[in-house]
Amino acid sequence: MTIRHHPKDSLRLAYVAGQMDPATALIMATHLSLCAQCRAAAADDECIGGALLEGAEPMPLRSDALARVMARLGAPEAIHRTEPSADGTPAPLRAFLGHELSCVRWRRLGPRLGYVTLYRRGSLAMRLLRGAPGTEVGQHTHRGTEYTVVLRGGYSDESGNYGPGDFQIASADLTHNPVADVGEDCINLAVTDGGLQFRSRVQNVVASLFGF
Repeated sequence: MTIRHHPKDSLRLAYVAGQMDPATALIMATHLSLCAQCRAAAADDECIGGALLEGAEPMPLRSDALARVMARLGAPEAIHRTEPSADGTPAPLRAFLGHELSCVRWRRLGPRLGYVTLYRRGSLAMRLLRGAPGTEVGQHTHRGTEYTVVLRGGYSDESGNYGPGDFQIASADLTHNPVADVGEDCINLAVTDGGLQFRSRVQNVVASLFGF
């Protein structure tokens, strides 16, 4: 697996510091489980953070400190396993789902697209997306930021080619039409903060009906 696209350093640092919402933390954990380069960088970040803490003045703990630590241990960002399951499902995603990707019950979004909403809070949503080989999503931009990690297959858009493990960041600055590679279904994990804005009026109506 050759991974060419990675999250920004600021995202990785926020992940290591535990300053992320659960959805973004899970997509980061999923990428790290697939990318040795980013795992090594995250480990370095943790070492630097630990060294800084050693030199800091001790502070009194909050009364709920133990409960907060225990809750964090159950959060996606606390999952550091890298070995995938039998069908290749990344370990953090497998832990969140409670099963493999092969057991996902997809909802139809047209004849060649499927999705499952895994998390939603306000404008923030996390989904699994599946496109049949050669499927075009449609020209669109974003009302906020979208993070995508490729789990299987791949796709191409105006910014490049993305394969398993690759991490794409899309915002209002990017207008694109992702097209699934030929050969096998493309399955992605995506986190969006804000909806999609399609050029097609019909696609905008459909996206609104399905919560996109």
